[in-house]
Amino acid sequence: MTSRPPRPPAPAATRRVLLQRAWGCGLALRLAAPARAAAPAATGFDLVTEEEAQRELQAGRDAAAPPRSRGMPPPPGPGGVPGIEVVSPAGEATVASPLRLEVNFRPAPDARIRPDSFRVLYGLLKIDLTERLQRQARYSEHGVVVEGARMPQGTHRLLLSVADDKGRVAEQAVVFHVARRP
Repeated sequence: MTSRPPRPPAPAATRRVLLQRAWGCGLALRLAAPARAAAPAATGFDLVTEEEAQRELQAGRDAAAPPRSRGMPPPPGPGGVPGIEVVSPAGEATVASPLRLEVNFRPAPDARIRPDSFRVLYGLLKIDLTERLQRQARYSEHGVVVEGARMPQGTHRLLLSVADDKGRVAEQAVVFHVARRP
C-alpha cells in the first residue's frame, strides 16, 4: 500500500465557510423535515373503500324505509350545545375524489370544544372512519381539515359528532355525491 502525503491544513477562512455551509444545510434539512412529515401524501388516502361503499349500498337497498335526515342543531346559546358547520363538501354537492373535508366547530359560550371527541361515522352501517381521518387531519378546537380523501363514485353520508368540555354533543349529517372520474 502506498500512503498519501498529508494534506496541508485549510486556511481558517475556508474551514469557516465550509462549516457555515454544512451547518446551514443541516439546519435547513431539520427545519424542512417536520413540514414534510406533516404534509399529507400527494396521492391521498382511502377514507371509504370500494368494499365499504358496496356494503353501504346493499344496506340501503335492504332497509325498509329511507333514512331520515337530521335537522340542523339549534345555534349555541347560554347552556346550549356546540355546533358543527360543514364547509366542504357542501351538503348534496357533487365533488371529485380525492376531496377536501373541512368542518368548523362552534362552541357554546360557556364551554370549549374537545377536538379529541370528534367522530366520523359512514352511512347506515355507521362504519367508524375516525381513526383513518385522524391520521391525515389537522385538528383544533375550531375545526378539522382533511386533504386528499379518496372515496368511490356514488352518494355518501357521513355523520359527524363532537363534544364540548361540559359533555354536550353536537351531531351533523352531510350527504354528497362523488362524480365518476373522467
